[in-house]
Amino acid sequence: MTDRSLLALTKRALEEAGIRPSKSHGQNYVVDPALIKCLLDSAAISGNETVLEIGPGIGTLTEEISKRARKVIAVESDPASARYLSEKFSGSNVEVIQADILRINLPEVDKVVSNLPYSISTPITFKLLSDRGFRLGAFTFQKEVADRLRAKPSDPDYSRLSVAVSLLAEVKAVADFPPESFYPAPSVNSTVVTIKKTKAPNLAEWKALDATLKFLFSQRRRTLRKALETFSKSMGMDRALLEAMIGVGMIEKRVFELSPGDFLEISRAFSRLGAGGIEDKGARDTGL
Repeated sequence: MTDRSLLALTKRALEEAGIRPSKSHGQNYVVDPALIKCLLDSAAISGNETVLEIGPGIGTLTEEISKRARKVIAVESDPASARYLSEKFSGSNVEVIQADILRINLPEVDKVVSNLPYSISTPITFKLLSDRGFRLGAFTFQKEVADRLRAKPSDPDYSRLSVAVSLLAEVKAVADFPPESFYPAPSVNSTVVTIKKTKAPNLAEWKALDATLKFLFSQRRRTLRKALETFSKSMGMDRALLEAMIGVGMIEKRVFELSPGDFLEISRAFSRLGAGGIEDKGARDTGL
């Protein structure tokens, strides 16, 4: 199938379903067969696996996944799209769930394949990382987000997302795709990315770390010493004790220079000192 014929089929399906794509909801449908093949090849789906697809839209990618997987669980928030999908895949190995992926417990699956809605791709990624189930995911991300996923300390794109992914997974950028690979065409380039989970997070420590990252990256250009000064004042804690627990090796670094391991050490120090406003003290002896 060519790009042009897939685009025509997509427009026809959207018209039949009564769907008008919403850019504000990140509804950009894949119309590039090469992108679909890239996602499928990257996921390496086998016939005994259950695959989660987030935001299946009109089911173009869903159909191809279903030919390879034992079962597909397609979670779609848009009611019109969910109705269309339920009719299209009735009696097949595709289970359609109408729900907001951010508001439900993730089903138990082996892999995740998704043309992620760009408007919520970051919170979806955090939710997937916190889940103890899936092993591998293949996704399309806005290129800017894909760059953040792979950023290292001191890089301009280094962020809370970079740290969290680095601690729990291996990330690989597979290929870039232009706006014309989608309908309607977004204003940005996209990147197919694989995320391979290397650790199942301890949920208490994960929650503590995430809160620590949010706090510190709100002050990313300050030194850790200055950031801790703000934190200790707001929490009524002994700053000197906190600095002593963290150690001199990182105290003068700026937040964006800290390694993922540094952030984990800081989060554990917060927990040991009973920083309830940051997170649960019970996380201190667990492994991320």
